[in-house]
Amino acid sequence: MYNDLILENADGDQLRIGADPPFQLSDISGLNPPSATINTSELALLDGAQYNSSKMNMRQLLIAFAVCSPAEQNRLAIYKVLRSKQYVKLIYRSDTRDVYAEGYVQSAQITMMAMKQVCTVTILCPSPYLMGAQEIVNELTSIAKKFHFPFHSEATPEIVFGTLQTNTGVTITNDGDLECGMVIELYAKAALTDPTIYNYISQESFGLIWSMQTADLITIDTRPGHKSVKLLRSGVETNLVNYIKQGSEWLQLPPNGGTFVYTVGTGSVNNLTVTFRHVPLFEGV
Repeated sequence: MYNDLILENADGDQLRIGADPPFQLSDISGLNPPSATINTSELALLDGAQYNSSKMNMRQLLIAFAVCSPAEQNRLAIYKVLRSKQYVKLIYRSDTRDVYAEGYVQSAQITMMAMKQVCTVTILCPSPYLMGAQEIVNELTSIAKKFHFPFHSEATPEIVFGTLQTNTGVTITNDGDLECGMVIELYAKAALTDPTIYNYISQESFGLIWSMQTADLITIDTRPGHKSVKLLRSGVETNLVNYIKQGSEWLQLPPNGGTFVYTVGTGSVNNLTVTFRHVPLFEGV
């Protein structure tokens, strides 16, 4: 059973739809896994057909809810949030899922002359996936504690309370149902060249032929539909797609998670901080 069902527009205006007034949910569809299109071809001497490819179709959300009294005031509040052809986010929370879907309002029809008005909303979501509400961050640095209470000392030189340690490998858990892309950030604490990230299990890698300077930040986006490599240096953003190393793969995070390591060409690997960010993907609730 759901705990929260919220519709939110691009301005942050929200409609909360539930069991209580002013908007009482009566029906919803489209939260199950979307249908897929399977492409096949028939061969003369082969029974059946040969599989070629497949894709998941857009998600269509249909929501019906009653508009309680004062009906006119609440109806106008719906128009403010659900504007035709405009962006809308559906937020769904239950005991086991906290997800959202992004789409566009196709229609919002209200039975204005009925004794109890009902609004029926159709939302088309170009991305078929439900996305986890929380972004998961894994950073390959840690603080090694070197200070414990009780404490009293007059020692010189100064006492170190902790040191920043750089790890060259991390195991990332994927709590979603599906493989997903990642946003990988590379930050240089000193000059180095040719950073490369490896999937330790699949042996796939993503590398750049590039010399990083101190304070350079490279952002690699491997999400389908968003793939890019950008450098931020002294406030100026540069496209680095042309500097991707030959044979590189846009690394994905499998449903069962993965282990990733990284290396550099020249310079110390300890001068590179790597951060992995991902949002779990789900087919349904």
